[in-house]
Amino acid sequence: MRESATLGDLLSMKPSERPVVFYAEDSFTYVQLRGYAEQLLSQHAIPIRYITSDPDDPLFAAAPSGMTVHYMDRQLSRLMAGLNSGLVVLTMPDLGAFHVPVPTGAKTLYFFHSLNSAHTSYRSGAFDHYDHFACTGPHHVAELTAIRSGRCLPAAGLHAVGYHKLDVIADEYSRFERVDAGATVVLAPSWAPQNLLEAHGSEVIGALRERGLVVIVRPHPQFFHSLYPEGRAVVEELTRRYAGDGGVIFELSIANQESFYASDLMISDWSGAAFEYALGTRRPVLFVDTPQKIFNADWSLYGVPAFEADMRARVGRIVATADIASIGSLARSMIEETGPTAAHLSDMRSKLTFNPGSSATVGADLIAELVS
Repeated sequence: MRESATLGDLLSMKPSERPVVFYAEDSFTYVQLRGYAEQLLSQHAIPIRYITSDPDDPLFAAAPSGMTVHYMDRQLSRLMAGLNSGLVVLTMPDLGAFHVPVPTGAKTLYFFHSLNSAHTSYRSGAFDHYDHFACTGPHHVAELTAIRSGRCLPAAGLHAVGYHKLDVIADEYSRFERVDAGATVVLAPSWAPQNLLEAHGSEVIGALRERGLVVIVRPHPQFFHSLYPEGRAVVEELTRRYAGDGGVIFELSIANQESFYASDLMISDWSGAAFEYALGTRRPVLFVDTPQKIFNADWSLYGVPAFEADMRARVGRIVATADIASIGSLARSMIEETGPTAAHLSDMRSKLTFNPGSSATVGADLIAELVS
């Protein structure tokens, strides 16, 4: 009943009453969209209709002025079929392939929720039905150009926006007052099969604890979603195993980045969080060389290197899975070397991402331009 009434209300509105529609699969989506939304409201006074498929989304109780939040899940296909708003903004790939159809009569704008490559970390055809893209850096422009050409698709709007989540991390870290709790490592894996936590979680945690390091385990949100059904059991098993060890902390929400700021080093595999950490806090990452996360078997046909493969050695070090037993001592040495890497990582951020520090403003300006 709740959805049917909402559907009727939204479709009966004039397009001018809902010029911009944001769609969120879950409450985590707003972590990526918040800056763009707030700038759009404050600088352009363009109202936002925010559609969420999370019935408990915190925005229902805390939406900014000018944003109206609606719940929609099972009726989403009917909404999109009848939507004639000026612009629909999403962070969800595979538009038109599964439960979310391509909006009828509206332009679409995609905001990336990771710095990882568009041709390796997503399925083939994941971006076929978008009209515009808010690219985080030059690599996304190159990848999407190659993808659309290779798939014989018309050129899309590839806009140099940047990555607001990274801007937030850099800003908050610069103001973070750390309480010294000893040398600390944050373990942040990807969620592909045989990811670091699934394949070597206990081994890595044990090796780090042997060297006296505090370990914050931060699973990817997909560990608790249907796309990776094994994930929840992996986390539950590790939680039971280390329940009595106060030096192992499980952070099961990405609502804030405090573990990024409180740690001295990140250990990851192929997660996009590794580059957010390195470029945002200017601290290095130790990568365990698990199998690369590839969701598109045809990625190499586009002739563009994978950002995450190319960058790992430039923002940290790579250790083979056969050498995990030595990961504690290697982590210790990398923590001691953090200082000299800071300037290098700061320079990399300015080269790898567009508009560092001002991407929210640029993204909001883009939305306003596409609506007009």
